[in-house]
Amino acid sequence: RISGAAVLERCSAMIHYSPSHPWTFLRWRGSVAPHSLKWAVPCSLLAAFYHFLMRNSALMPLFENPSESETTGWTLFTYILCFLLVFRAQLAYARYWEGITLVERACAVWLNGVSNLIAFCGTDPDKEEEVEEFQYLLSRFMSFLV
Repeated sequence: RISGAAVLERCSAMIHYSPSHPWTFLRWRGSVAPHSLKWAVPCSLLAAFYHFLMRNSALMPLFENPSESETTGWTLFTYILCFLLVFRAQLAYARYWEGITLVERACAVWLNGVSNLIAFCGTDPDKEEEVEEFQYLLSRFMSFLV
């Protein structure tokens, strides 16, 4: 059983959105922005530093031809990015089909249960109207699930 204090604590932790406020989507609390900035800011600073080094050839004597080093960097970046995108897309595709399969399996179980309920309904002539109403109600509820 949940106490009143626990309910109040949960309610205070909830984020209340006002549909009349036009800038609701710019709120910091409850946003994914802090988590994404943890990755975006260091990566952008690293990219800016790399760009600075590529433009000042005196700081990078290892590369005689800056255009060749830039090409190598972009090639490596593109390869890694494409690999990650393909991997994530493949994983999402597999999860999608797994979900579809599970939903189809659940629908088959529901249909089996409803067909059993309809098949084993009573055949008493006195309750024929009630049985018919029950079967109709059951079929309507099943149509909501599918």
